[in-house]
Amino acid sequence: MIRMGLIGLGDIAQKAYLPVLATMDGVTPVLCTRNSNVLARLVQTYGLKEGYTDISDLIRANIDGAMVHTSTEHHVEIIEKLLQAGIPTFVDKPVSYNLSETERVLELSSNRNLPFFVGFNRRYAPLISSIDETNPVQIKMQKNRVNLPAPQQTFIYDDFIHVLDTLRFLSKGKIEQLHVFGYYKEDLLASIDVNWQSGQTMVCGSMNRICGVEEEKLELFGQQQKWIISRLSQGWHYTPTHKSELSFGDWDPTLFKRGFVTMLQTFIKQVEMNKSNTTQLDDILKTHQLCEQVLSATLKNNG
Repeated sequence: MIRMGLIGLGDIAQKAYLPVLATMDGVTPVLCTRNSNVLARLVQTYGLKEGYTDISDLIRANIDGAMVHTSTEHHVEIIEKLLQAGIPTFVDKPVSYNLSETERVLELSSNRNLPFFVGFNRRYAPLISSIDETNPVQIKMQKNRVNLPAPQQTFIYDDFIHVLDTLRFLSKGKIEQLHVFGYYKEDLLASIDVNWQSGQTMVCGSMNRICGVEEEKLELFGQQQKWIISRLSQGWHYTPTHKSELSFGDWDPTLFKRGFVTMLQTFIKQVEMNKSNTTQLDDILKTHQLCEQVLSATLKNNG
């Protein structure tokens, strides 16, 4: 039985992570939050036998792994405490707003030979992970919101990072000829367009947070074929002679469609193996490095 600590029981943990972990065979969630009322409610709701308000007590409770769902500002302190205690660790994106802190955490994971995992769920969303084009010609992704302009760092690291990581995952190659264009509203970043070349693949990503609609769309153009994925839950595959709808069964839950189930199953397997994955650590670093490049460009262009 895997004893999995969950640290920070806010909205994302309660909606996306705890419901999956609580129903996984061979996994027992062990909850930790400073809010004793929330802790008591969730322990009772899920029929759990224990819960903690202090991370040190959680670590002493012999957990096999831990998932960090606190605010980003507190990530690094908690991650380092867990890794130094020999505990495989999962964290919501981003690791940190500071690239040097991210590098430090990844080095610690490598030196301690412990699994470290970042929650880029779109990589595990079935409609995205099932795309089988090895040499895309173009990849375009947009993720838009309604009336949510934000400081550049928050905009890019807390939200646009999903677009950047998904595009990196699908394009696979080096990032060359990076171009960044930002639109500002009252000194806040309101919209961004990014494009680069990855080998022979042209990559385009955008996010408009003053858009009149919440939407997310991925388009991948291959050799005589095209995929369109909408909001991770609907898709279409086109060839010159056929259009097929990509869909789910009536009983497939939303968290499966959005990649959370497969992502957590992958992390659990890594906890069981209990060793670091050099390729994965390098991949995490590259996405954060890309975020930093985009952030630097927006600051320069708005300077």
